[in-house]
Amino acid sequence: MSDEKLDTKLEQVEIKQTRSSVEPIRFTENAINKVRKENYVFGKRPNLYIPFEVSKDSHLKGLKLRIYKGAPGEKETKKVFYVQYWFNGKADKHSIGQYNQRFGVRECDEYLIDLVKTHTDSKTRFWIKDPNETKRDEKRLIEKPDTTTAKGYTVNEVIESYCGAPIYEEEAERGFSKDRRDGYRASKHAREWLRCMVGYNHRQTLVRFFDDDDGYGVAEFRSNKHLRISKPTSWRDFFRKYPPGRGIIKDREYWNRRKKQTYTIDASKNYSIYDHDLGKSFIHDLKPGDIENFCKDLSSMSVKESYVKVFITLWLYARKRGWLGTAPGECPFFNQTVYIKKEPKKYEDKYKNVAIEDPTQLALFWECSEELSKSFPFKAELHQFMLLTAMRKTEALKMEKKFIDFDKGTLFIPKGISKTKYRDEELPITPELEILLRNILDLGDRGGLEHYKMKDFRWLFATRAWKFERYFNKEFRMSTKARLGGDEQYIPVLRKLMREKSGDPDLIYAPKILRKSYITKSQQVFAGRSEITQQMSRHRNIDVLNSHYNKPGIETRREYASKVSESFNFIQRRTA
Repeated sequence: MSDEKLDTKLEQVEIKQTRSSVEPIRFTENAINKVRKENYVFGKRPNLYIPFEVSKDSHLKGLKLRIYKGAPGEKETKKVFYVQYWFNGKADKHSIGQYNQRFGVRECDEYLIDLVKTHTDSKTRFWIKDPNETKRDEKRLIEKPDTTTAKGYTVNEVIESYCGAPIYEEEAERGFSKDRRDGYRASKHAREWLRCMVGYNHRQTLVRFFDDDDGYGVAEFRSNKHLRISKPTSWRDFFRKYPPGRGIIKDREYWNRRKKQTYTIDASKNYSIYDHDLGKSFIHDLKPGDIENFCKDLSSMSVKESYVKVFITLWLYARKRGWLGTAPGECPFFNQTVYIKKEPKKYEDKYKNVAIEDPTQLALFWECSEELSKSFPFKAELHQFMLLTAMRKTEALKMEKKFIDFDKGTLFIPKGISKTKYRDEELPITPELEILLRNILDLGDRGGLEHYKMKDFRWLFATRAWKFERYFNKEFRMSTKARLGGDEQYIPVLRKLMREKSGDPDLIYAPKILRKSYITKSQQVFAGRSEITQQMSRHRNIDVLNSHYNKPGIETRREYASKVSESFNFIQRRTA
């Protein structure tokens, strides 16, 4: 009777363990699921290793299932895959993973295949690397990202991203960033870059640029009613409306009904990168020869140089974002590696080496400006202001009334409006400059200009091209639209008047010579001390000041040469 009870108990427990060893099981889900810790005797051991029935030549050699005794009363059997191996004459175990619903036989098999492939000799099957060492390295080391290859972006895709449109997984950024410095391009340069990249196309009419308070160009989209194109909502929408090849401006013919004749309006010889076949090439594959071939048919030398600068910008933009792979090297278009055949200049810049240094001519300029101020308010004062401050036109147009401090006697120039954007600066207000500034501020009270009272306007040089109803719009008064736009109509009128009063039909005048005139006069007053002139004209490079802005005339140079020549007074005329 006791034997029957014992047999029944043994049959229920199904003990498969002896004192010396544990019987192996098959490497299957079914066999592993039947493993229960109740079926095994742990003794004082906290865990047991159950081997698997596998071939000695198999990659599963040494695979075992580790089960844990657990706490008293714990019913769940924790099972972990381990592989036993020999490395450097020592036995060791490597944990593969806990057996559960997410990690089973198939996952363990795949793991071992990769482990044996990378850690054992393919011929001898000996372990040549310690998997435990590899696991420790994974915890303390970060895998280096693969940057050996370029991302494979085309030139057109880089153009879209540079303008501000997101591409693929890349996030959108503010467009038209500078190449090697922080910040963004001014509106003037952003407009030029856009023309080279996507211009000579109807799509260019959908964008205009203006400078923000920091002097950076900001793009503003607008509609084209003539072409019946709605305003783009973003840069992505902009390129969607005009993909490559669409909207290219071509030769246009029109019929003149009065003359009964057909005329042809020639399109520009220039073309955009976005519409060219080169735009569909990879940015990392560009070579100097590709740029040379692209530029060979362009209209002028200056245009070709502009395109080369744009290609450099796109390449640097892609490199900064890691799109060119590891160690792309220096830009292949630097250091004049792109050969552009220089063509003879069609015209010489007659204002390049000219400055007004004759006091009589300076007085003539001021007299003519005062006379034209009634017809061209703000424009005439703009030229006068440029002469007294040596400011560039683009800087002067951005001056605000709040920058004037008569109490301190200073004129504040924030770095945002400066060309170099180096630092905030102040100019002293001289008595002559104070007179001019008060004249500008009182323009709204002058007779005949009552309806142009602009005392609430933000800008020192305001525009008159606005409807009176907009005066009550504060947003308009504070915007860049209320700022004087240009002086193109005023310049030829002033030049003509100066020629008539001087009696010289060849008199040369342009706004660019005003800054040169101030610097040249300063060099004469301070006996060539460039460091003083540099501070007054706000030049960062004194060499540029001396080479490009100091333009003494022949009489001044004759005076300089005569003083030097006095040292050679020993020279005598020969007798016959």
